[in-house]
Amino acid sequence: MTKNKSKKQTSKLKRLLTLILLLIIIISTTTFWNTYIKPIAVIGNPDNTLPLWKANLLRAQLIPHIKQLTFSDPYSQEMIEFVVKQGEPASTVSARLANHQLIPSADLLTNYMIYRGLDYRIQSGYFQFNKSMNTIEIANALTSSMPTQVSFYVWPGWRYEQLAESLSLHPHLSVNKNLFIALAKRNLPIPKEYTFINSIPKNQSLEGYFYPGQYSFPPKANTYEIITILLDTFNKNTLNIQSINNITGLTLHETITLASIVQREMMVPTEAPYIASVFINRLNYGMPLGADATTQYALATKDNWWPKLIVDPRTINSEYNTYVFTGLPPGPISNPGKDAIESVTKPPATDFLYFRATCDSSGKHNFSYTYEQHLNLSCN
Repeated sequence: MTKNKSKKQTSKLKRLLTLILLLIIIISTTTFWNTYIKPIAVIGNPDNTLPLWKANLLRAQLIPHIKQLTFSDPYSQEMIEFVVKQGEPASTVSARLANHQLIPSADLLTNYMIYRGLDYRIQSGYFQFNKSMNTIEIANALTSSMPTQVSFYVWPGWRYEQLAESLSLHPHLSVNKNLFIALAKRNLPIPKEYTFINSIPKNQSLEGYFYPGQYSFPPKANTYEIITILLDTFNKNTLNIQSINNITGLTLHETITLASIVQREMMVPTEAPYIASVFINRLNYGMPLGADATTQYALATKDNWWPKLIVDPRTINSEYNTYVFTGLPPGPISNPGKDAIESVTKPPATDFLYFRATCDSSGKHNFSYTYEQHLNLSCN
């Protein structure tokens, strides 16, 4: 009887030890995967010209910083133009990128480029970067400054002057800034006719009608070619709202005007419909829109297209001042993207009349029905 009991206890102990051992193996395997195998998959294989000791050293330096290597700001829309000089070493390029706050660490980018063999493949030339790109993406982008098609991104919310400036600075395009602006102002005839332009008042520019997004231009494309591609793209992407008024009863020009305001007021794309609903409700009630962005547009200079408001906007004498004048301003204040345009053509039914930024610096907004609620949401 005692022997049987002892055997049972031994058997239970063995099973327990087996379970513990299995648990240790699972935990160890998971830890090994997360701390070594998974990071290696992110950083990839080393350059085959590197000595083994150096590849291992660089790998050991990179693996603890995987989060930094893959970190980006998905909501960033700030575009930074960057030029790599002929023969500029990776360390210098990395330092300048860090100064622009495009990467978290210059040393990390340099080490990654050496590890992957990208340091000797950096191309001189013009690049467009922004903070939605992580360190690894920037490292790879630095190896290709002149593709067969010139990649160019038109940022939602740009004024046409900002677009003209950026296009004219691109070394692989042949855009004359002053000519582009003259065409945008309609001081000169554009090279192609478009039906939608008939809806734009004759005293208004083409502001709002340069459709944002990723473009592929032919190398050395000139001003007329570029402006035609931009307007073709707008025409193609807005055919569904050109022929009929949307549910808000706005014309095409009014739709683009309101969308341009939504574009400048929003930070998070998912909030665009609610911001649009606030403005549409205000229009329906005959209330001023009260949009800071329209007053910024009125106060802009060539040195600062979007100045911070440091004065009472009600004191600014401009037909773009939506704190003083009811209704829409005369025309768009920026070039709105797809999200902003759709938010105006398909706004949700809400009773919101106010919105203000949340206090967590997330770029999001709180929406309210009454002015009292609006005041209570202040961060002060």
